[in-house]
Amino acid sequence: MSVQPVRATRSAGLAAAGALAVALTVACGPSAEAPAAAQSDPSIDTDMVPVVRQDVVETQKAQASVGFGTSITLPVDLEGLVTWAPLPLTTLKSGDVLVEVGGRPVFFVVGESPLYRPLRLVGRWEVDEAGTRLGQQKGADVAQLQQYLLDLGFDDKGRMTLDEVFGLSTQRAVKDWQKSVGHPATGIVDSSQIVFMTSEVLLQTEYRVGQSFTPIEVTGTGTVLTVTGSTTLRDFFPVGATIDVSSQPPTTGVVTRSSRISDQEGVRQLIEISVDGVNPDELGQSIEVVGSLTQATDVLSIPVRALLAKSDGTWRVEVDSGGAISRIDVELVSVFGTTAIIEGLEEGDEVVIPL
Repeated sequence: MSVQPVRATRSAGLAAAGALAVALTVACGPSAEAPAAAQSDPSIDTDMVPVVRQDVVETQKAQASVGFGTSITLPVDLEGLVTWAPLPLTTLKSGDVLVEVGGRPVFFVVGESPLYRPLRLVGRWEVDEAGTRLGQQKGADVAQLQQYLLDLGFDDKGRMTLDEVFGLSTQRAVKDWQKSVGHPATGIVDSSQIVFMTSEVLLQTEYRVGQSFTPIEVTGTGTVLTVTGSTTLRDFFPVGATIDVSSQPPTTGVVTRSSRISDQEGVRQLIEISVDGVNPDELGQSIEVVGSLTQATDVLSIPVRALLAKSDGTWRVEVDSGGAISRIDVELVSVFGTTAIIEGLEEGDEVVIPL
């Protein structure tokens, strides 16, 4: 069982508890010893609540903007004029054209390995700057390219296989593919021709035919809620946490990013929450999200209002003892919002609180 008290600092909670408890204690006579059993002041309306063993959870509300999250720039190395481009907010799937520059298309392909180097057939005697022989290119990025070519039917007449080695058959398959899409048949594949990403993306950049090529910005395809605020938010919105979202209808999301940023407003926390089922009409709007922080686990708790301050700085509560009201000393461990964590009572004991 968990409780979600109103947000307050520990010091503020203690101050509130102290102010209320002192007022009640003064009314009863702070210097006098409490009798073993006494009746509560009949002029004050009261109620009885049980002592509860629970986790104490503090909540924090924040406003989030509804969108697609932080954009990234695709590693496309090009110069020239745009001759064709998809519309902004187009979902790019594997094999789609990202943009055409000078009539030559750049393809978007879903794959696990980025195209971090030009893929080509290395000459037998080629060496690097240190004089070390380079050898054939091998690895997951080569296999990824080979799979793409095989899926399109470019296999050098059946001679190219998925062997993760850029050999002569792979070079010939690459040249055949390049001829078919309008690129020079160099046998070399680089970031001016293909971009590999791990998932489908949403195009954010708007191009006009005839403009100079500018970097391509994309985001994920799912709805993302972005919160920017105090760095204390990181405690309430940790990565992986499930967050309540006050959409219509209400839903939940998962924190996918929580990091510090520095801008003109200073150092702040940027939080991104991935959600499903948000109404498309809410894109660009502000929406409330609620994070939580477990302050204590498996503790005895009572409302702060049940605490009575004693003249020596310690605390007590009024407990129902078989129809009579007894005052019992308790140890105040801590206060979180309107909830006090105590020791000295048993779970299920009923304490008096003013209404």
